[in-house]
Amino acid sequence: MKRIVTTSLAVLLLVGIGLQAADPPSDGSAPDPIKALRSVSKDFLRLSSKSGYSTRLVIAGGMANSKDHKIIDQAVSEDYFGLVRGPLMHMPEQKIFRTLDKGAQLDGDLWRVLQSTADGKKLDRLFSFPERLLMDATMKGKKVEWLESTVGPRKVKRATPRSGTAVGGSSEEEQKIYHRLRVILPEKVALQYFIEVQNSGCLSGG
Repeated sequence: MKRIVTTSLAVLLLVGIGLQAADPPSDGSAPDPIKALRSVSKDFLRLSSKSGYSTRLVIAGGMANSKDHKIIDQAVSEDYFGLVRGPLMHMPEQKIFRTLDKGAQLDGDLWRVLQSTADGKKLDRLFSFPERLLMDATMKGKKVEWLESTVGPRKVKRATPRSGTAVGGSSEEEQKIYHRLRVILPEKVALQYFIEVQNSGCLSGG
């Protein structure tokens, strides 16, 4: 048996931007995934500054003995939720305000420097701003590729069909939707993330 720590990051309110705007070229081929990722990163920063978003990090760790790393004896459980607007994140459940490199937590009637506490240091190592993750993906991605869509193709009208000349009006055809990307980072970046999780103390949680 082995101890596994799995993490998942969900960014909410990311509606109407980014990958939803990744329409395929007129010849029907797939959009350039690298350009789509850069567009997502820019749109995400615009969204953060204009209207903000919410993000959640859930960490579950424990014993696993199968290839899919399914946990059968959970020993670590962390759940963080934050509201982000521009460079500031508010974590209402923990009464925390933080930026990329600083933070403060309300402890009773006193504000304490977040990084001066063990919990604050753990938080900094585990709960990255999504902007940082997107920046790493955009700048350091070793491989960017489209994943299969989870929704069916949409119908669009085309003035002239690809097969010939339109007669008596426009035609309608199915257009594949591209909205899911996978970014593979270099091994040294993955190792950096793992070290941050290891230094947080999570791996020794049970």
